[in-house]
Amino acid sequence: MPYHLDLEQSQSFKQWADLKRSFYEQRGRADFINVVELDAHGNFSSSAHAEIKTQVECFNFALYRLDDPEADTLTILKNMGAQLGLKELDKNLCASEDRVTQLTVKDHGRANTYIPYTNKPIGWHTDGYYNPMHQRVLAFILHCEQPAAQGGVNQLLDPDMVYIHLREQNPEFIRALSRPEVMCIPENIEDGIEIRPQTCSAVFIEEQDHALAMRFSKRKHNIIWSNDTLTQEALSCLLEFLDSDTPYHIEYRLQAGEGVINNNVLHTRSAFTDSAESKRIFYRARYYNRINMQ
Repeated sequence: MPYHLDLEQSQSFKQWADLKRSFYEQRGRADFINVVELDAHGNFSSSAHAEIKTQVECFNFALYRLDDPEADTLTILKNMGAQLGLKELDKNLCASEDRVTQLTVKDHGRANTYIPYTNKPIGWHTDGYYNPMHQRVLAFILHCEQPAAQGGVNQLLDPDMVYIHLREQNPEFIRALSRPEVMCIPENIEDGIEIRPQTCSAVFIEEQDHALAMRFSKRKHNIIWSNDTLTQEALSCLLEFLDSDTPYHIEYRLQAGEGVINNNVLHTRSAFTDSAESKRIFYRARYYNRINMQ
């Protein structure tokens, strides 16, 4: 059966691309600020369930707001994950025993060597791009317990729209970035001990039911790209699109009790400044499967 990710099926692709664009045309960028309201425990009412399901199907993400930002964050995240059909949590190096990671500025230990635990800006990336393929991150929930005093703005970008742009520029760009070793992350060595081996993968990966997943980081260091001409041209096109301003680039600064549910969309974080009264505290739960709401 023809489907949109088959490079030989131009008509199916065009129909899908037109449909994706129509979702954004029906909802301007300002409309994304109208986040889905949930109760204090993160329970989905029937209307909230329907709205989140629709937004995830259309845009691969949805923003939510709890009516009580003081509620227990860990319990809420697990509750939401269950309602989203998210199952196995990722265990990353800095996660707690329950596999949920607190993201805040660390001034000591292993975490302070990683940019997410500083107040520095983070460029475009998908989460877990360095994970082995059998543990690839396909969805995550990012929850704000307390925002920074200033800054800490996120941008979100649906990988489907990146794929559409590159394929329309040159379908061979997709072929180049779908090779299984086009992007390699060197091993992570601390104190002479390898704590993560080198990982190579494609940028664009077709998942079950022809869903598109993306693994990417804009980092200039510690990423080895295939050096052939086509890959480099594809990468230049990708970077140019990421740095552009389109209706698909959504910017939002999460407030206390708010968060984003998503199928590991591309995202950024601007630099931020903490204060004694407002220290940025976020929680992140990563999963090995995509959102699956019945």
